[in-house]
Amino acid sequence: MRPDIKVWNPENPAQWNKTLAWTTVWLSTFSLTFGFCAWFLVPSLAPRLNEIGFSLTHSQLYWLVAMVGLSAGTLRILWTFLPPILGTRVLVTFSTGLLLIPLFCWVYAVQHVDTPYWVLLGFALLSGIGGGTFSGLMASTNYFFPKHERGFALGVQGGLSDFGTGLVQFVTPLVIGFSALACLGSGQVAHLPDGKTITYWLQNAAWVWIPLVALVTILSWLFLRSVPVTANIKQQWAIFGNKHT
Repeated sequence: MRPDIKVWNPENPAQWNKTLAWTTVWLSTFSLTFGFCAWFLVPSLAPRLNEIGFSLTHSQLYWLVAMVGLSAGTLRILWTFLPPILGTRVLVTFSTGLLLIPLFCWVYAVQHVDTPYWVLLGFALLSGIGGGTFSGLMASTNYFFPKHERGFALGVQGGLSDFGTGLVQFVTPLVIGFSALACLGSGQVAHLPDGKTITYWLQNAAWVWIPLVALVTILSWLFLRSVPVTANIKQQWAIFGNKHT
């Protein structure tokens, strides 16, 4: 992709835009935070699935949760290559917009207890996008700061975005019992081990993030810019010679 800015040299104050650099940090951080929310949505919902009518074994539930991590780890390899190819503006917008796919998938899944297990696995795989984008968005931030400021910028971005893992686990139990959003889907009657029943609105756990993700997607396109970057894709392929990769 052609860069939006033709001349960019963070080491030269005359060719560096600090406002744009920090705008990139904050929008990328919000994107990553909601990415972690989409990533950990599956573990936050999995314990409730059998209560609302699914018939999943313990093994199937474990694989459902494990698929999210396996997907995210694999996709991080892919996203490592994208920053110099797409540019920051397209990368952040694209990465954020993709989060809407798994969110809407789980809105559908929890309202249809006849959804096949293999489809649920596919939805879990898509949720891994939220973790996979981390490597690309963190790498793209490097382009916007002089060397002596990169550590702080990356620390802010990486540290605050990880907050999403706790945020989704805190918010989910609160919103799934919130009937005020019933217009977005009917509730599910859960049968508890003690014989009691309770109504959940599990789709709220995904709905609560959808408008925020859509907003960050739009803001990323409007306010971010891509800068000229030189990268040797061939050298990046060297990671596949590493046994840990």
